[in-house]
Amino acid sequence: MPRSLFVALCAVALTSVSLCPATKAQQRTAGVNGPAVADQNPVPEPQREDQTVQKPGAAGAPVAAASGDPQKQCVKPGEFAVELRSGRNPIGAPIVLPTNFLPTNQRMDIGVRAPFVDGTRYFAGIDYGDQTYIFKRQDAVTRRATDSDLLVQKHLLDPDQTIVMLNMTDDLAWFWSRVDLYLYTCNSPVGQSPWRVSSVSVRLSPYWLSIFSVFVEILVLYLWIAFALRKQDHTFGSFLRALIPAQVSAGADGKGSLSTFQTLAFSLAVAALITLLLLQTGTLVDLSGSILALLGISGIGATIARGTDTQRNMLSADNRAWLLRHGWIPMARTVIDPSNAAWRDFFTTDGVFDVYRYQSFIFGLVVIGGLIAAGVSQLSTFTVPNTILGIVGLSQAVYIGGKLVTPTNISELNAAIAGLRSDEQKLKAAAVAKKQGQVASLAEAIPLIGQDAYEAFRRKARDVAAIFTDATGIVIADSLLQPLVTRGD
Repeated sequence: MPRSLFVALCAVALTSVSLCPATKAQQRTAGVNGPAVADQNPVPEPQREDQTVQKPGAAGAPVAAASGDPQKQCVKPGEFAVELRSGRNPIGAPIVLPTNFLPTNQRMDIGVRAPFVDGTRYFAGIDYGDQTYIFKRQDAVTRRATDSDLLVQKHLLDPDQTIVMLNMTDDLAWFWSRVDLYLYTCNSPVGQSPWRVSSVSVRLSPYWLSIFSVFVEILVLYLWIAFALRKQDHTFGSFLRALIPAQVSAGADGKGSLSTFQTLAFSLAVAALITLLLLQTGTLVDLSGSILALLGISGIGATIARGTDTQRNMLSADNRAWLLRHGWIPMARTVIDPSNAAWRDFFTTDGVFDVYRYQSFIFGLVVIGGLIAAGVSQLSTFTVPNTILGIVGLSQAVYIGGKLVTPTNISELNAAIAGLRSDEQKLKAAAVAKKQGQVASLAEAIPLIGQDAYEAFRRKARDVAAIFTDATGIVIADSLLQPLVTRGD
């Protein structure tokens, strides 16, 4: 009997110990969620690992946690569809974007038309439709908008409103895919549902794909120039040689033109940066005054240099007509062959090293390097120091001035041809005066003008032909050195 009583007492004690925790847990649940209903047996929601306890704050804004990490996000990757995509949470302030595309691999400011509140932090997420991505908290930084911000300058945002600076890696975008961007603040306490959720649809611009596209564009443009300037009987080897910058920028004399090369280089560099900006942001940008000045200096220099070369290297109209009648030059205009153009043409004038041209070449490369280093974001504000602009402009002026004062063989050739034309007219006039009428042929005119006068003309014609060959490279046959003294000549 005592043994039976002892066993009964032990059973009662064990039952009491096992029932006490359950009773306390039921009381804690009832205190939080209200009185429990016996028929429903509610199960309390398990607490998230980042959930902290907060005190209720002022209406309209979440309050920082009293303990724990207040910066932990309230949306986990697996909760994206419920907490953000479903739209069950209150809608936040509108999102404003400074560009049509959001470029990756860099930080980008996103505006929220809501007053900036100290302690309020925004988080971000991207919905691709078939998958989602939650930004790390260090990749979404909240700050106050100021007058110097681009969003404020574009009148898309007011000062003291909210800017969220996102750091997006390049693997978030592919081929300018359209996504839904969400910005949200966490409710109180942290770990529950978002307080406000804002969303906007936008395209993400891939960084390295944009760089590759620009590289292909510049390569195609350059190859197209060489293809357009190819000869009719070109070969693959001649096409590759035509890619040399000196041949692409060759002037009317068939030599490499430094001013043309600089204009081409500046134009390609600016076109590449503008295209990159268009691919990354979907918008165009204004060019700064310095860039326009560079393009203007190079363009004006190339135009003046081309006009100077034409003026200095062109025969007079009378001399050219005389050469055409005598068959010294073909009736059809010959195409300039730039195959002999070389890099040395950029640094020499008439075969002699020109330090001013070399100076202009060096500073041109420096400016292009600075323009590329500044990047697409500074095309509208890029500034070239006035001293460098002055050096580039002075080099162009000295280069063109040197062309104007340097004598050429063409000027000597013009004078020699003019003298030969005058002698020919004297022979013709003497033959007509001697015969008292027009001469039918050269054989008839020689006895009239005299053999000595005829031979003197031939000797002078040979001297002029030698000067002509030296200046043009065209060899004149001996049969073309006869004077034209008959009717119609």
